[in-house]
Amino acid sequence: MNRKKWLVLLSAAALLGMTACSGANDGSSSGATTETPETATETTDNAQQPADAAVEDGPFAAYEDTVTITLGRQGVSGNNLPDGDTLEDNEYLRYVEERLNVDIKYEFSVEDLDAYNQKVTLAIASNSIPDVMIVNEQQFHQLAKADMLEDLTEVYENYASPLIKEYYDSYSGDRALNTGRIDGKLYALPNTNIDGNFQLLWIRQDWLNKLNLQLPKTVDDVKGIIQAFVEQDPDGNGTKDTVGLLGDPSIVGDGGFFTFDPIFNAYHSYPKSWFKDDQGNIVYGSTTLETKEALGVLRQMYADGLIDMEFLTRKWEDNAGLVSSGRAGILFAPWFAGWAMSDAVKANPEADWVPVAVPLDDAGKRNFVPSVPSGSFLVVKKGAKHPEAVLKVLNVEYEGIRLIDPAAQELYKGQGVGWLNYPLNLQLDFQDALARDIPIYDKVLKDKDTTGLPARIMPRVEAILKNHENPKQDMVAYADSLAFYTAAAVTGAKEMNRIEPIFYGNTETMLKRGANLEKLEKETFLKIISGTSPLDEFDKFVSTWKSIGGDDVAEEIAEIVNNR
Repeated sequence: MNRKKWLVLLSAAALLGMTACSGANDGSSSGATTETPETATETTDNAQQPADAAVEDGPFAAYEDTVTITLGRQGVSGNNLPDGDTLEDNEYLRYVEERLNVDIKYEFSVEDLDAYNQKVTLAIASNSIPDVMIVNEQQFHQLAKADMLEDLTEVYENYASPLIKEYYDSYSGDRALNTGRIDGKLYALPNTNIDGNFQLLWIRQDWLNKLNLQLPKTVDDVKGIIQAFVEQDPDGNGTKDTVGLLGDPSIVGDGGFFTFDPIFNAYHSYPKSWFKDDQGNIVYGSTTLETKEALGVLRQMYADGLIDMEFLTRKWEDNAGLVSSGRAGILFAPWFAGWAMSDAVKANPEADWVPVAVPLDDAGKRNFVPSVPSGSFLVVKKGAKHPEAVLKVLNVEYEGIRLIDPAAQELYKGQGVGWLNYPLNLQLDFQDALARDIPIYDKVLKDKDTTGLPARIMPRVEAILKNHENPKQDMVAYADSLAFYTAAAVTGAKEMNRIEPIFYGNTETMLKRGANLEKLEKETFLKIISGTSPLDEFDKFVSTWKSIGGDDVAEEIAEIVNNR
């Protein structure tokens, strides 16, 4: 599997529990909902009625006279649309338009993200934006400051469907929807990033079995296994060619592959996140003594040959190649790495990759920092004639994406057309989307009965059943089962301990000096881990980081937090 394909998977899976396969309408586009076998009928029949059943105006009521909405959005690369269909003219778009009697006009669509952002920036500068578009955090606040956005507070309350509200309500403390609020008013509908994108430890169980080793729990356990993998020829080829723990020069990152987040977290270190300490001070996780301790551990692991000695220069494709070729047997990656592991199994059917929630800290917990709740925002132009139409479109769109409306189940059936071809590419799901479906899979495997299951989950259920009956014989089924069932279940392990940051987002100083601060941090950490600089270089880093803008950022965050 090449990097380009994985970028598509990451955008769909890391940011959204809908799918990690770009959302085909054969059911693979749909993600977790509140439905269970016992409640699916009630949810479908009562919570959301098709538009033709509406008597009064409401979330799904069609307009008597056609309403037109102008739209600007990022396009879709590799959208699998059949010949003759385009982003601006396809079955998904027509489904939404016909349900509501709404005409959606594309003012612009640009595939490349940088080009799209440039288009949005130009539209803002010229005070000529479409009725609706999706923007990043900086653009959202720029639009709000320029008084160019419609207040959606009442529109949301009156027109958001029960499902859309359930998505946002699932985020404790309104943490997702609040990112779209300014001074208590809702000026944007944010996307939602699901729980579970932290790194698991993926390990070759067949190698553990061969070397008579147990699954690890602590950092020391992990180090012992790596040493055995490197020195004891677990693949049995008679050559000492097995690499240690794979690494990535980014060091840490939400949803990152091959990063060292779990090692830091085991020592109560949380780089790149902001917290309040016991005295109430705003603290940057990369500057704590716990982070220095974790860097010392990684430094020693590298010196001992337990971390891949070439990780500083490896590209993503290089690491993926080490996995698929059988030279690597241990790495950190999120639940959706299940699809990458299937490449290794395809090349070597004896490979048995398993995910575990380790290493644990001194209290037996696998600490993790949850994903930032939102990163993109659906905004409506101030003065738009029908702002409520945008909510209606979103409501109907998600009836289609989740296959709640039977008519939507027939759109592009079996053709692998991605959900992103719906007009509003706003990614929404429940905070605990991964965990919600695990009991369904458990019950199906036990009873072998799929009666009453919601349509959106059937393709995954069938894949899990197929792989359970004939393991590894169908690579697509195996990959889906490994990711959506085996690994997703591990994300809800009892050892998981959420560490909630005090602040997400950017401040003025971050936007001005953030690049320099990040460069200093990355270069210092890499030099310490690789042994180029002594561990005490960390102290100099903290001092410099504070003086060139870090303290200013902390003050800005304190002001924001204290004024909430």
